[in-house]
Amino acid sequence: MDPMSGYGLLTQYCAEIGIASYCLEFNRPQHLWQLLCHPANANAYCKSIDLILESISRWPQHTARAAIAVEWFPEESRQILHRLLNLSVEVVDCTFDTTCGSEDLALALITPFVGRLSCCAASSNLGTHTKEGGLCIYNGWQDDYHAYLLALKRRLQSITEKAKSTAHIAVLGDARTYPLPERRFKAMVSSPPYPNRHDYASMFQVELAFLDWAASRNNVVSDERIIGTNFISGREAISPKTSKAQEFLSAIASDSHGKQADYHDRIYYIPYYEQYFADIERAYFNVSRGIADDFEGYIVVANNAHRNLIVPVAEVIIEIWNDLGFNASISEAEETYHVGTMNPRARGHKARQTEYVIKVVR
Repeated sequence: MDPMSGYGLLTQYCAEIGIASYCLEFNRPQHLWQLLCHPANANAYCKSIDLILESISRWPQHTARAAIAVEWFPEESRQILHRLLNLSVEVVDCTFDTTCGSEDLALALITPFVGRLSCCAASSNLGTHTKEGGLCIYNGWQDDYHAYLLALKRRLQSITEKAKSTAHIAVLGDARTYPLPERRFKAMVSSPPYPNRHDYASMFQVELAFLDWAASRNNVVSDERIIGTNFISGREAISPKTSKAQEFLSAIASDSHGKQADYHDRIYYIPYYEQYFADIERAYFNVSRGIADDFEGYIVVANNAHRNLIVPVAEVIIEIWNDLGFNASISEAEETYHVGTMNPRARGHKARQTEYVIKVVR
């Protein structure tokens, strides 16, 4: 099991060694990627791609060379995407079992490409945020779509060649609340979102905007509730229960770095870390209900820094699992530098990140 499975690398690993997997993911674009790369879907998707390539004469034609807009998808882009989505639904209906959800399968096929037709710009923050509005060049988009389909087909063919098992479950759901099967899972390999590292709500704003525009509103997950998101305005105030998290928050509040820094700590960083650690506590409490008696799990986490304080992600997770009645301890630790910082000259705490592998057993 991986309750925060991202792109579903656990499925790829388990498929290649021939064992079953169960992946839960809350971020809809990443869940759709799991559907696209699922070993049981790969052959059908290859056939879908062949049908789309054979229907190249039906691909939409652009009527403008470029567009400048302050929105994600101007009218020209929406018209192209509307026709591409309809074509994707049509071919998916022909290549997949009719009992499958053709809309989600079609969205999975087209979503990785939609950024090519958006008006957006990557921020300077290591590409982890995308800004709405910008320039979209339509000339050449069909060549890019053709190249995308061919690259995707090669990827899918590689999956089918290596897969020894197709018994994998990919679920769209929140690890904090999703009703997992009770006492089912004997093993877990997982990694939670790291605080102030990657905000998945910001990284996938283009894809989330497309999914919202496409009116695929059944089971659509709000990006505001993703663990670790830096959108804290309007969210219910909640405090973590673990002592390590409380000690860290108290240290931020008492460690003065000047009037402006203290103001930022008070209005943003303290509420952000409170929400992050409380969400991690809720998630693992819920996950623990699905764990079998003969369980062994591994959680990969990283401790980065806030000003001159180490963010105790590993220590908090160990405390959570021990409080739940498990035996949690550090299995491996590795310290690296210049990870997650934009300043290559940073030194000390600001440039440090320690990665831990935490072992959890009954």
